[in-house]
Amino acid sequence: MRSLRLIVAACVLAPVALTATACGPKSDDKSSATATAAPTGAAAKALTQDQLVKALLPVKELQYDEHRSSLGPTKTEFRFTADKPACQPLLDLSDIRNAATPPPASATGAYYGTNGREYSVIQLTQFGTGQAAKAMTSAESALGSCAAFKATGSGHAATKVTFSKAAFKAKGDATLGLMATFSSPECGEGVCETRSYVVVRTGDVITLVSNSALKDPGMPEEGIVDKQLDRLRTAAK
Repeated sequence: MRSLRLIVAACVLAPVALTATACGPKSDDKSSATATAAPTGAAAKALTQDQLVKALLPVKELQYDEHRSSLGPTKTEFRFTADKPACQPLLDLSDIRNAATPPPASATGAYYGTNGREYSVIQLTQFGTGQAAKAMTSAESALGSCAAFKATGSGHAATKVTFSKAAFKAKGDATLGLMATFSSPECGEGVCETRSYVVVRTGDVITLVSNSALKDPGMPEEGIVDKQLDRLRTAAK
């Protein structure tokens, strides 16, 4: 059986080789508060799949390994299901591929460096009218009763998942910072992966930037989040 550490990565990174992973951008600045920003104006029309893929930050701009990184439409080979239905919104927000109903359009960038197991993910998702706001509020509300729960996927042992709020400067129409751990007996010491997330809603589009490491991935850099939001705004024009 494969290590669950690789299985968890596969949940987000199915198109990418999972035998080796790499470093993503990191930041230790946790001084900013998680908050909802004043509306900045939603896109006038829904973005297409092609527009979302083109809006993803290029591998070169993030100084990652182009041979190990992958940018393209979001695929759905793997899905995590929470043992408590009330906790599913957290899994869905952290990776839209966990959602039972696919969104109108989504693109995922999996960014790997040359060496190491750490990696970063950027996911851009176009929701239906009002559904992006619902996805974020549902996930944030779930934090109160879903600080820890179990999730299963693809016939593997149940994974213990923890979620907590993390500080990040407000962006777009709404912002949520999250920290999560994934643990299982299938991983030698129990902890398979730790992930940090910055989720920003702009109208009906959600931008997710995530770092992954065994223990401390650090929050995504604000500069990286800003660059991705700028590209999304350009795509919406």
